[in-house]
Amino acid sequence: MSETQRNSSQRLRRRLGALAVGVVAAAVMLELGCWLVTATGLISARVPSYSLAAGSAGFWGDLDPGFGPWHPPRTRYLHQKACFRVVYESNSYGARDRERSRDSDTRRVLVLGDSFMEGFGVAAEDRLSDVLEAETGVPHLNFGSSGNTGPTHAFALYTHLASGFRHDAVLASILPENDFDDDVPKPDRYQPYWEGRYPDLELRYSLPSVEDSKYRCDTSAAEVSFGRALREFTYSKNVLDFAYSAFKQWRYARRLEVRAEGPSSRFFRFSQEEFGRLRHSYEQLAAAAAPRPVVLFTIPRHADFAACGPDGRNPLDAALAEWAAGVDNIWFVPLLPALQARFEGALGDQFLPCDAHWGPAGHAAAAAVLRDAVGSVIYGR
Repeated sequence: MSETQRNSSQRLRRRLGALAVGVVAAAVMLELGCWLVTATGLISARVPSYSLAAGSAGFWGDLDPGFGPWHPPRTRYLHQKACFRVVYESNSYGARDRERSRDSDTRRVLVLGDSFMEGFGVAAEDRLSDVLEAETGVPHLNFGSSGNTGPTHAFALYTHLASGFRHDAVLASILPENDFDDDVPKPDRYQPYWEGRYPDLELRYSLPSVEDSKYRCDTSAAEVSFGRALREFTYSKNVLDFAYSAFKQWRYARRLEVRAEGPSSRFFRFSQEEFGRLRHSYEQLAAAAAPRPVVLFTIPRHADFAACGPDGRNPLDAALAEWAAGVDNIWFVPLLPALQARFEGALGDQFLPCDAHWGPAGHAAAAAVLRDAVGSVIYGR
C-alpha cells in the first residue's frame, strides 16, 4: 500500500470514528433529554422497566370475537411512569380483578368502563370498585379495560361475558373525552360498532375476524423483538411512542366531522348522532340487565372542569339526566359538580401527577359521591 493510500485510509478511519462518537453522543443526549421530560412530568410517557420479563407479554389487545379489546387471562404486567409503578394481574377470564365465581348467593355489582374503571396507574385496592367493595362489603366484579373501549364495547362485553356472572346491579362509567370517538371503528382494529342512525342501529364489527387486528397481544411468544427491548431499556423509545400516539390522536380528531360550537370539552362538543349511539348502547345494556338497576356516571378530566365553570353545568350531563329519567332501570350521576365541590381550588389533586387518570384520591372521592347518590339503588339498602 502506498503512502497516499495509507493516509487516505487513516483519514477515513478517523472520520468514521468521529461519526461513531457523534452518533453515540447524540443518542446519549437524546436519552438524557427524554429522561428529563419524563421524570419531570412534562410528558406522560412510559418508564422503561430494565427487564425483558416485564414487557414479554402485552396486557391489552383485540382478543375477544364478541367485544374486541380485552386482557389475556392470567397475565402479569409491570406498568411504570414517572409517578407510579404498578403490576396489573388478570384472572382466569381476563379481567383485572381477583378470581370470581360465576354464581353466588351474595349481592354483587358488575363494573364496566374503560381505563379509569380498570384502575390505570393505581394499585387494585385503590380504585373505585375496590374502595366501594371494602366500604360496603358487597363484591364489585371489575370488567373495566383500557384500549378503545367506549359504550358499544361496554354493551358487547356485558352481553358476551359479564352477564354470565350472577349480579344484582351494574355500575358503568362514561368518559366523554374519548367515548364518542372510541365508538367509531378504527383502521386495523377489531371492535364492535353501531351502523345506521338512532334508533335504527345494528351491531357490526370493524373486521371480519379478531385475528385480522393489528392490535393483538401474544403472551405465548418467546422471542423478544428489538423494538420491545428498546422500550424496556430506553426512555427514547417510550417518548417517541408517546409522541407518535399523540400525533395519531390529533390527526384523528382533526378528521372528525363534528361541527358543534362551544368549548373543546366533549361535555359540550357532541353531535346528536354521537349521542344517539351512546344512548342506544346503554338502552340495550339496560334491557339486557333488566330488572336490575344500571347506574351510569360521567367522568370529567382537567379541561372539562375549566369548560363547565363554577356551577358545573353542561349540555351532556343535562341530556343524559333527561334521557335516563325516561328509562325505568337507568340512574345517572354527574360526577363533575360533586368533584368540583370536593376538591375546590385543588382539582388537580384527584389526578395522578404524571398522568391524566385518577390517583387514589380521585377514586376515593368518586366512590363517596356514588355511594351517597345511589347507594340505596345499588346495594338495596
